[in-house]
Amino acid sequence: MPVIFCNNRGMPMTMPPLRHLITGFLLVAVLYGAMTQRVMAGPHTIPLIIGDTLDEQGKPKPLSPFKRKLLDAVERELGVVFELRMYPWARAERYAIDGAGLIFGLPKNADRLHALRYSEVAAYNKLWIVTRSDATFRFNAIEDLRGKSIGVVRGYHYGEQVERARADKLFRTDEDIASRGTRLTRLMLKRIDAVLLYQPSQQTARDVEAEVNTFMAPRLRAIGAAANASFSVLPKPLSVDDGVFFAIARNKDDGIIDRINAALARIQQRAPN
Repeated sequence: MPVIFCNNRGMPMTMPPLRHLITGFLLVAVLYGAMTQRVMAGPHTIPLIIGDTLDEQGKPKPLSPFKRKLLDAVERELGVVFELRMYPWARAERYAIDGAGLIFGLPKNADRLHALRYSEVAAYNKLWIVTRSDATFRFNAIEDLRGKSIGVVRGYHYGEQVERARADKLFRTDEDIASRGTRLTRLMLKRIDAVLLYQPSQQTARDVEAEVNTFMAPRLRAIGAAANASFSVLPKPLSVDDGVFFAIARNKDDGIIDRINAALARIQQRAPN
């Protein structure tokens, strides 16, 4: 039976049954435990699929400083942590379409736009042509690549202009794993005429050339007598891409793309002009 007691004015009050008190205490404990778990768990983790970049042994390389800086900024804006999942580009695309997570850096095409929802542009890249310094050639338009052998990453899409030229056999592509060092080594050994490299849009041809030569300097010693030249980057980029984006399967978008768009807008507002 309920317990009768008096308040500080001498008025009788009824104390709730014990089972109600226990239920209330349990509810408070559960809510407190859930809140504590959220605090202890830290930021929400989101799978982020990226096409891998490999070294000459086929092992994944760390993200470039530019990509790492951009992803770090987006993480801070969203209050999340990206769990990087790196695969060859063809597999990365398939996993993204199947709904395995966000994907970063996958170029747009008609099929992908049907399956994926893309963010606003996160960054831009320029597509540069790298040659041996003793085998440069004049480049003004893609027609100037006619008959040449061009080193590219297997499974990657270099934009509609390049893909049309590949389909029309304007030039021959030498497709390799996503190892920049391997492709540039093949160039130095004269097995191909040029290599296509995407670099952040703020870099100039001279910036890219210096970066490539510094990167390849220790590798050239291993090549031996064949390394009797340096690398040159042709002054005019082949193209400026349509942008680098985040994307997710349309049936998995729970608002994350809108949140990323807002984060990118804030980051770009703070960027120096």
